[in-house]
Amino acid sequence: MGEIFEAIGFEVGDEASFNTLAECAESNGERTVIYRGDATLHGRCWKLGEGLEVWSVLHENAKELYYADCRPSFRSRYVHTIEPWELAEYDGDGEAIVRGSTTGGASVVFELQNLTEVSQRVFRDNQLRVGLAGLAASVRADGGPDRIAGFGSEVQGFQPASAYPELAENACENDYIVNGYALAWRILKNPVTSSELIWMYLDAKMIRLEVLANRRALRGRLKTGAMVSANIWLQGHILEETEITARYEGVDQDSMKSDFWSMLRRGN
Repeated sequence: MGEIFEAIGFEVGDEASFNTLAECAESNGERTVIYRGDATLHGRCWKLGEGLEVWSVLHENAKELYYADCRPSFRSRYVHTIEPWELAEYDGDGEAIVRGSTTGGASVVFELQNLTEVSQRVFRDNQLRVGLAGLAASVRADGGPDRIAGFGSEVQGFQPASAYPELAENACENDYIVNGYALAWRILKNPVTSSELIWMYLDAKMIRLEVLANRRALRGRLKTGAMVSANIWLQGHILEETEITARYEGVDQDSMKSDFWSMLRRGN
């Protein structure tokens, strides 16, 4: 997990640094809570700006209170619709995993960051609307001279890391290799550590995905239109209606013009 923390600009190399980050999230994070049987999960979301976050989860029951998890997070801006879907919760570990398919046909498994934050009514719907982003441990642009395991394809694709024999042994179920063309990219900075990060929006054919990486993890030259290969840990947030409408970026061309006029009313 240490190299995934680097994707958002933190160096977490041992248990002490991990615990320090969890305590910072506890002190500075927005507090949310859900109840599961005789246990209570206290979520803490430390929002750093630019979509960067650190999530920690406190597990409380009648006998004990402990940090169940602390993990890096990036809140993406593009909306994906997941249908069908299923949710698996691991209360003791403070984790939740979503499995499902996007409307583009990509099968995805991702860490759900904001389980304690969203209304539980959302889970009654047949569809989930989520923001997905991959936190990259390694990134290569434009082919580069040095090859790394699972990389090197010039063909767009999105596959579980477990499909690669050299990666399968240590791969989590939400680890992926994504190969796609860079539609856009920009430099971000972690305001706490001043680490430079790279945000990329990749077209991997079956899915368009945001990827975040530490600038030091990039090999090769990144430019718009370049083929980019990344080894990512896929995570996401469930979006509620207010968040989706707040992302309005212009007129929906699929809407009928008559719909716009029907909303106009004379005040007198």
